[in-house]
Amino acid sequence: MDFPPVRKPYFSEDLKRETFWVKFLLGFAFISAAILVLSWPVTRSVELIAFLQNWRVGPVEYLFRAITFLGDDEFYMVFFSVLIWCYNKTLGFWGAFVLLSSATGSNLIKDVTLLERPSIEGVTHPEGSYAFPSGHTLTAVTVWGYLGVRLKSKAFWIWAIAAMVLVAFSRMVLGYHFLGDILGGFAFGIPFLLFFLWLSNLFYEKGLLDKFATPLLLVLSVTIPVFLVAVLPGSDPPKILGYLAGASFGYIIEKEKLRLSVQSHLMFQFIKVLVGVVVLFGIIVGLGDLLPSADTALGFIRYTLGGLWVTLGAPYLFSSLGLSRREVLK
Repeated sequence: MDFPPVRKPYFSEDLKRETFWVKFLLGFAFISAAILVLSWPVTRSVELIAFLQNWRVGPVEYLFRAITFLGDDEFYMVFFSVLIWCYNKTLGFWGAFVLLSSATGSNLIKDVTLLERPSIEGVTHPEGSYAFPSGHTLTAVTVWGYLGVRLKSKAFWIWAIAAMVLVAFSRMVLGYHFLGDILGGFAFGIPFLLFFLWLSNLFYEKGLLDKFATPLLLVLSVTIPVFLVAVLPGSDPPKILGYLAGASFGYIIEKEKLRLSVQSHLMFQFIKVLVGVVVLFGIIVGLGDLLPSADTALGFIRYTLGGLWVTLGAPYLFSSLGLSRREVLK
């Protein structure tokens, strides 16, 4: 199934509705930022978070843990892998690109602000993990918003908005973030989303990617992430940018040389997902001792291998096993 690239209008073919939604989003981001500036101490009060802990009872807590999983790295790795292998390679890759780019921005802001998470009894936080802005909220806005624009489906937009709100709320219920962190996720996430849409539209209108030779794209797909890892602080950039480097490098080669069709029999699709995900986590988790994240270069290499597997290694294996056929050129 083909989806048109991002181009204006983003949200509605009706000019008045398009203008309304753009203004609404910018207004929501501005209001979120204004609340942070004018009521900063209130937005970082632990009282609201402590009150919400009353919701963490039995099945309700498991429900919110399931909701917050929709913003976890593991979910996104599986989700976008399945999109690339079984649904639409372009949609899956560019959706993952938006995710990884916005996650890099979120982690950069966290490493600048260095704000602590709520101190709640019974809630433990990863060592060296900072709170502002909520990365789950920010990436939920960018990822689901981007996919909503690409899919142009009212039903999907309902899901997208629900996912943004519920993921954000779950982070407070589980005691991981203050209200201010959530507002920060929206205040930064919405401009990030609009920037990605503008950039995608610009590339579409100017045909910029078509002007780059494949060897140059391959070099840039690796050198840019390597440069960013060298200059950005924190332990997350090597993982995020390594995965992006591998996925981009593999996507370019697959698109030029392999051109595997995502269409296949249902049983073959199931086998593709099962084998692909097992190997992916075998690389990301299984090679953790050999290529530890504590070493920037080795962690970068491990996640590069993971991204390369998703966009090139797995499709090549699926083709070799006869689980998918090559696309027929028109």
